[in-house]
Amino acid sequence: MRKGNAMSCPQRRVLPGLDREVSAIGAGCWTLGGPARNNGVSIGWDDVDPEAAYAALVHAHELGITLFDTADVYGLGHSERLLGRLLRQVDRNHLVISSKVGYFAGTGPHPYHPRQVTHQLATTLDNLGTDHLDIYFLHSDDFGENDHYLPEVLELFARWRVQGVIRAVGMRAPHFFAEQWAVGDDDRARQARRFLRLFHAFRPEVLTVRYNLLSPLYGPDETDIFTFARQHGAGVLIKQVLGQGLLIRELGTERPQTFSVDDHRCGDPRFSQQALRRLAERLAPLRARYGTSTAALARVALRYALQHAPDAVVLVGFRDPEQIHTTLTCLGVPLTDDEIAEIRAIPHPHPHPHSLEGDQ
Repeated sequence: MRKGNAMSCPQRRVLPGLDREVSAIGAGCWTLGGPARNNGVSIGWDDVDPEAAYAALVHAHELGITLFDTADVYGLGHSERLLGRLLRQVDRNHLVISSKVGYFAGTGPHPYHPRQVTHQLATTLDNLGTDHLDIYFLHSDDFGENDHYLPEVLELFARWRVQGVIRAVGMRAPHFFAEQWAVGDDDRARQARRFLRLFHAFRPEVLTVRYNLLSPLYGPDETDIFTFARQHGAGVLIKQVLGQGLLIRELGTERPQTFSVDDHRCGDPRFSQQALRRLAERLAPLRARYGTSTAALARVALRYALQHAPDAVVLVGFRDPEQIHTTLTCLGVPLTDDEIAEIRAIPHPHPHPHSLEGDQ
């Protein structure tokens, strides 16, 4: 297998929390899992060919990707098994592999029942063909009624850390967060307090957060998740920087796209025709300045995130070699300060948990 070309993948970064050098762009493997449902909820992606998905993983590695992020629930294990196929062909020690637990309950009473969590970790390691995870993410903050399962999960994660089965703990950050919001009685305050409580309980080394060029802007007196992570020495993985493809979609077709019941987009209001029209209006200034090609728009979106958080890793999703190739070869030169200012001048939504037009 060919080694990565440094010119194809952006610079490497030392990810805080792990203190390891990784590629500034990582592979987000949710899309590779294909169509799936979990407990009656659509969680997958249509139109995924397993061989094309595996070829895309191979190409990502060839282009210099060293961080791969998956989860037990992505394709109900299919994404992990595809990644495990890659790990059998490359040097595992040169890669950072993360997976997640907390959504799939199987036949058990709850995803975080200790027996279920233990089973899921064993299955994940078997799917990947590895004896450890570099990062193991808590995929949900629902630990049952009155956090019934929280103490035992804390104990399990602490034990696995000591054993070296997991090298670092990861947590999801709220889509909207500033530390100062924790004071109050509204939903935003409760969500902030919930995150802070779990953060200080688990002491995660890595956080994952949704962020892109349409994400809400925060004031200078607000400690957003990036600043919060730096203050606590935690690394950040940025997800949905391309808005699940919405920020780079080609225009010109009015025919609505339809999704199967196993595709999460079938019920997502952001994929409705009305929402797509509103999004196109918001993106019109960017398309006028940078062009309408997928590569041109992807460059702007990726550069915006990479420059906003120079110590974070940006995760990108893909389903075939062409998609990952376009993403990793489109970066070009960094955005100027004036260009970033113009992007920030685009109307951004208020950072409130119930804003449907929040970050795509």
